[in-house]
Amino acid sequence: MTTSVSKPTVPAEPRKKGRLGLVVIGVVVALAAGGFGVISMYAGQTPGIVSQTVTYDITDTSVVINYSVAKGEDDVVHCTVDAFDKEFAILAEKEVVVPAGTSSVKGTETLQTPQRATGARIHGCRPA
Repeated sequence: MTTSVSKPTVPAEPRKKGRLGLVVIGVVVALAAGGFGVISMYAGQTPGIVSQTVTYDITDTSVVINYSVAKGEDDVVHCTVDAFDKEFAILAEKEVVVPAGTSSVKGTETLQTPQRATGARIHGCRPA
């Protein structure tokens, strides 16, 4: 009677082509994610115009908002300043015009509201 002994199996070496393909796919996915992040960061903004709500002070029937707008020196820009309630319903709004001749402007607006607001902002800036 003869018995046979099987040879010990040797683990196969990982394929280098498979790893290279995974690295290439990983780099492409990372670049796409970075590009999507940059696009979403600037979504809804007009290039060259940056508006910022600096502070706002709320009373029962009014909101005083301080804002800044940076733009091209020769551009005239229109922005919307508004006050809203806890459901984000607009209580009061006003359009402000930033004239040509300066590249940045700081301003203050007072909005009269029918009830107490919960916040205020400047947004929707666009060239005239």
